Amino acid sequence: MTPFRTFLVAGSLMLLGASTLSAQAGRVTCTDGSASAGGRGACSGHGGIMTAAMKAKIAADAKTARKAEKVAAAKVKADAKAAKVDAKADTRMAKADAKTQRDDEHEARGATAECKDHTYSHAASHQGACSRHGGVAKFLTGR
Repeated sequence: MTPFRTFLVAGSLMLLGASTLSAQAGRVTCTDGSASAGGRGACSGHGGIMTAAMKAKIAADAKTARKAEKVAAAKVKADAKAAKVDAKADTRMAKADAKTQRDDEHEARGATAECKDHTYSHAASHQGACSRHGGVAKFLTGR
């Protein structure tokens, strides 16, 4: 009876192995993400069967794309901040220029000479006008 038992055990193992293989064949994923029943020609119309290497490449590509999106978003944010800072600086410069122009106009009122360093002299005579400012650039008449 021993040979009969051996035959039964071997037959049972072969039957069990065949059922396991057919169950695994039903779990095939195609490269386009669809599922197939497996077997010969599985996923032939879907780009073939997805391998572990393909899955790893898809995951790596997705990770790279996410990083690129984060970098792009950070660049947009930095550019916006730089534009805001530049606009603020331009506004400050415009205000400073306007103040300088008002100050120059106020200082020029009633001046008798313009000095070489672009300041104004209110001296009563030409003698000594702009003596500490590099000399007279031009005398102002009619003021």
